[in-house]
This record gives sequence, structure tokens and C-alpha cells, in this order.
Amino acid sequence: MYEELLSILKAEVKPALGCTGPTSVSYAASVAKDAVGGKVKTVKVLVDRDTYKNSIAVGIPGTTEMGVDIAAALGAVGGDSKLGLEVLNNITSEDEKEAKRMLADGDLKLDIKWDIKAVGLYIEVFVETDKGVGHAIVAKTHTNVVLIEANDKVIYKDKAEDLETILDETKAPINNYGVKDFFEFASNVAIEEIEFLKEAVRLNKKLAEAGLEQKLGKGFGSAFTRFNQEQNAYMKAKAYTAAASDARMAGENLSAMACASSGNVGITATVPLYVIATEYEKSEEMLLRSLSLSYLLTIYIKNQIGRLSAMCACAIAASVGVGAGTVLMLGGNFEQAQETIKNIVGSIGGVVCDGAKLGCALKLSSAIGIAIESAYLAMDGVSIPAGDGIVCATADETLQMLGRIARFGMIETDIIMCKEIINREQSK
Repeated sequence: MYEELLSILKAEVKPALGCTGPTSVSYAASVAKDAVGGKVKTVKVLVDRDTYKNSIAVGIPGTTEMGVDIAAALGAVGGDSKLGLEVLNNITSEDEKEAKRMLADGDLKLDIKWDIKAVGLYIEVFVETDKGVGHAIVAKTHTNVVLIEANDKVIYKDKAEDLETILDETKAPINNYGVKDFFEFASNVAIEEIEFLKEAVRLNKKLAEAGLEQKLGKGFGSAFTRFNQEQNAYMKAKAYTAAASDARMAGENLSAMACASSGNVGITATVPLYVIATEYEKSEEMLLRSLSLSYLLTIYIKNQIGRLSAMCACAIAASVGVGAGTVLMLGGNFEQAQETIKNIVGSIGGVVCDGAKLGCALKLSSAIGIAIESAYLAMDGVSIPAGDGIVCATADETLQMLGRIARFGMIETDIIMCKEIINREQSK
């Protein structure tokens, strides 16, 4: 069990430069371009509704631009597919000029794939160069390449025959486990096995500090530092989390440590626990153990609600991770972690994801406030009882019900929300 959970952590906790919505489009474009090489002439992109929605209102690192169009052009012109979600790490000012020229000259065409009824990531890119046409499809997760073609010749093809099978996350290995497994892993795993999580603290702390110092985005994080400073752990956790999102959504050229393919999710699952460990003077070992629990729960819940979902993964998945991680950090037991999860889901279960944007900073900080409050309450013996709305007898049953509501009950919500947001954007 420990070996598999450790391998899941290592696969799902990785650096990402910029919001992973547009970054995944940059990545797919770079894979398509690299299939043939040469100088880019035209780019055609097809994306799912949620990837488009999540890319509209976020800054692209290293540029002054926002949106999926410029992300696709940059990925084709100067992206490095070997860098994964840090694909734009080496973009130059000349690359940005060329990408803008392509958009101005109509050399990039982008459409939305509305016929995906399930919730799931899908990006298809054709890049024409002076050496031919490269074709790539990325699906399910943000760097999961399922097809590469060069001049109609298949270079790589996923073994799954249909898109529905590719997008199905119900068979992911993490679904073989439950909340108690994650708690026991975090409590007992050899500390040297999870020391790689120190890098998550370093990257996401750096983003938070940049957001605070430069008052990036709309400055939610900076504003929180002026409120109730006597409540250090609680308010500082909200401030640092908001500030990191402020920086990232504004397009600050710093990588985040993403979790389950999302940088904002990684920030939310990481930064508050760093603050709590600092304010309560907890050891680095306790921080790393709490982080491992936070990440595993976050990954698990994202598999329950869908990698791309109408539910906000920061508010629903990462906040649960932070709540349980807080209990572990403060010396609580599994039952208190379980009651914390039920408190969080019973109070904010169902918060919608209306795209990545500057306002995410406020949403993240609100969810973190609920997470920490829920942990404090559970450790004081106060929790939402079983049978109260969607709260069930156990945390696992509660999270599974939440997942079914997200995957099956909110598809129409997702489609309508995406159409409303995209239509508003395209009518400008």
C-alpha cells in the first residue's frame, strides 16, 4: 500500500508554470510541433468546454497576455514539451511577438468541443510547419498524451480505443483506498520517503511571498494581512493562500507545485499547512506528513468529482486535505480527521468552478477558512451528524456521494455555466 500511495504522490505532485488550463494547451501544441519540427505556419486547436473556460481570465507567464489563444500560439512557437507543465519556461520576447503576429494574421484557429457529455479534459492540436503537419491529443490529465502523428503517420497511440474509456477516472489506483489508509500512510511512512515534498513548500511559499510583496492580481492576500492580526495562524493561512493565487492568476513568472494537475489546487493543499506548522512551531517532519495526507485526499477527491468538474476542486478537494492535515499536524486522531471532512463537505460541498481567474484568490481563502474552522471544531468534539444532507456515516461515504453528485448530477450545470461564460466572453 505504501509503495503505491507514494508512487501516486510522486506522479501527481509536480511543478507547473502558469495556470494549468492554458498551460496544458501550450503543452499539447508543443507536442504537435515537436512531432515534425520546423518553422510554424498555422495552428488549429480543439479544446473541451472547461479547459476553455478555465483559460479565459488568467495571465500567461512571461507575457502581458491572457487566454487560450496566446497560450496555444506560444506553445507551438517556443514551447518545450520535455518540460511538461513548465512548457513555457524558456519563452522569449521574440516568441511572444511571433505568437501575437500569428493571432493578428489569423494563423491560429480555435474551436470548442461541445459534444463531450462527460466531464473531462480534451485538447487536440494540429501544427503546420515548413516540414509538414504535427498532430497531438492530450486527454484526461493535463500532460497525458494519447496520440501523436507526424504527416499522418502514427508515432504514438494510447491503447484505449475510445474517448469515454480514456476519460474514465473511476479505475484510477487511488480509488482502491480510503481516508483511513491516507491517514495511516501520512502518520507512518518513513519520513525520508516524502522529503521531496519540501519542494512543494518552497515553490508555493515563493508565490505567496511574491503576491504579498507586489500586491499582485486584485491583492486579496495583501488585504487579509491587515485583518485581525492577533489570529495569526487562521488569518495568515488565508492571506498566504490568497496571495499565492493572486500571483499565479496574474501570470507571475514563477512555478507552482501543482497537485492532481492543478496549480491552484496545489497551492491550496500546501500553503495553509506551511503557515500552521510555522505558527504552532511544529517540526518539518509533521509538516511533511500533513502535506502527504493533504495531497492524497486532494487527489482522491479530484478522482471522485472529475479532473475537470463543475465543482471547485480547491474548495472541495484541497480544503478537505488541509482540514485533515491540520488535525494530523495538531496531534489529532483519525476520527477527528473524519469528522473534519464531514464538517467541510456539509458546509461548502457543491461550490462551483466558474473558471480560473483573479477571484480564485478569494474563493481559496474562504475555503481554507472553513477547513481550519472545521478542524478546530472537530477536535473540540463538534461536527455535523450523519444523515444531515449529504453527510453520511463515514468520510468515505460522504466523499463518494459528493463525487456522484458532481459526475452525474452537475453535467448540465457545467455545460450551461461554460456556455454562459464563453458566450459573454465572445460577445465582447
